[in-house]
Amino acid sequence: MSSLRTSAFVFFSLIGTLLNSEVTSAQQKTAPPAEKQKAPADKSKGIEQVLQLSGWPIHMTYFESPAGKESPVVILLTSTEGADKKDARNRQIWQPTALILQKSGFAVVTVDLRKHGDSVLPAGEGKESSTKMGADDYTMMAAGDLEAVKAFLMEEHTAERLNIAKLGIVSMGSSAMVAAAFAVADWDKKPYPDGPTPATSTPRGQDVKALIAYSPNTSVKGINSTSILKAIKPLLIAVHVIASKDNKTDAKNAEKYFKAVDLKDETYKEFRKFTPVPGEIRSERFLEGKFAEATNKDIADFLTKNLKDMQIPWISRKDRRLD
Repeated sequence: MSSLRTSAFVFFSLIGTLLNSEVTSAQQKTAPPAEKQKAPADKSKGIEQVLQLSGWPIHMTYFESPAGKESPVVILLTSTEGADKKDARNRQIWQPTALILQKSGFAVVTVDLRKHGDSVLPAGEGKESSTKMGADDYTMMAAGDLEAVKAFLMEEHTAERLNIAKLGIVSMGSSAMVAAAFAVADWDKKPYPDGPTPATSTPRGQDVKALIAYSPNTSVKGINSTSILKAIKPLLIAVHVIASKDNKTDAKNAEKYFKAVDLKDETYKEFRKFTPVPGEIRSERFLEGKFAEATNKDIADFLTKNLKDMQIPWISRKDRRLD
């Protein structure tokens, strides 16, 4: 498993210094987001946040769980083909899903990753390149944007408003590989050296426990999907892949994704699932019209069984050497 993880991280090392400042900022982040908005009286409406990564704004909406520190937490991502892509969506499309999950006891954050939705540069600050996807953008989404989101969630964990060890990610299109790459990186983090053995030390990662991918695109710039998915296979991460069987491209990508993580054992049929859907519906279309109710139920059911119901008690994640 070590060699698989090593190969999975080749794509991170290739951009080295380009990511260094953003990753360091995200991982060492202890202060609240730079532009934290005042919480509304009705927390079910969500709290708007803006995270700043080397001047790049990452907009998100946080829905605090009513259930306190044992609450699982879910990150909801739209497709990441580019804001100027036909049918591009922003995080607002996740609002009904977020409210359903929140009502069920989940903490939820919906995110516009860089160059999508509200997470673009203002006019006059590199407008020409603010939505055009570059070769390094997907790796920076995983190593920068999602690390910053997790840093924010870790603050909520420390405040005893959620349990970071029960973290799930629901993704669409190419954000599926961003989520998978982030999950592998998260599981590769070593615990703080604050105990006599790794098992008794305070964990820094291994928090992502569930991935749901709708119409996953496995051909993403800068991310070696083969290595990443092979690295996912042995990890204790529940996976559900959903795609239209009549859309040849989506069906092929979904089959590739699932084949790479499939444990081929009936014992794990609810832990690793592939659901081909009739028709040619894809990505965010699953969240709209007549498909929305069934999609939201499927998401809630899978995350309840493979995340919320897990017996993982809240523990402090502070480095005990600092006490």
